[in-house]
Parts: sequence; C-alpha cells; structure tokens
Amino acid sequence: MVFLFGNKDYYDLLGYINMKCPNCKKQRIFAVKQERKKLTVYFIPTFQFSSRQILVCEHCSEVLQVDDEIKSKVAENMISQKKLDSLIKRGEVDHLIGIAPKRKRRTVKIQCANCGSKIDKKVKFCPECGNKNEH
Repeated sequence: MVFLFGNKDYYDLLGYINMKCPNCKKQRIFAVKQERKKLTVYFIPTFQFSSRQILVCEHCSEVLQVDDEIKSKVAENMISQKKLDSLIKRGEVDHLIGIAPKRKRRTVKIQCANCGSKIDKKVKFCPECGNKNEH
C-alpha cells in the first residue's frame, strides 16, 4: 500500500504595517499574514499542525515572525488593504514610509535676442529661429 502525504502552507492576509526593514534598511510597507501548515494525505489537507503570524516586506520579500508579545502592537498599527489602496490613490504612501516627494524644477525662460520667442535658458540655439543663445 502506498501513502502519499506531505504538508502545505496556507496564508491569510491580515493587513499591512509600516516599519523599518532589517534587510532593506529603509521604512517599508509589510504585509501581515497568518501562516498555517496543514498535513496532506493524497493531496487532501487533513489537519493543521502549525500556525504563526509573519510580516513580509513588500519590497524585498524579507519574512519576519511576529512574537506573541508584540502581536497586539502589530494589530494596533495595522491598516487594511482598502486603507492602503486609498493612501496609494492619494499619493500618501511615500509620506507614510518617509520618502519625500520629488520637487519639480522650475525652468528659467529667457527671450531670444533675434526673434523674441520665450526659450529655456539651458538651450544653446533657439528652436524657432536657430539663433545662438548668448546667455
């Protein structure tokens, strides 16, 4: 008689948390997941033999186990998928993880000495008349 048995991991997404990743060394969004291991017989899950809560860095996939002592703190600071989607939509995720938004550089315009067109100060030749920019 042949028995085919093994185990399979199941993951339930609980939410997200913002914290410093020990691998990336930067503030990152972590997925908070409940990992459950089940014994399988003939590829049919039979019973759960292990369960733990983990954090997964959404950037580098670093996996950290949540100790029982800090599970309540993680739960207090966790946000839902809906809240994360809302933050992404409003462009506030960079602020959440401490990345300052990039500033747009203001281009300085000058007037072409030959044709009077407004041109970028950095260009060497006027795109309208081809005159060399003396500034």
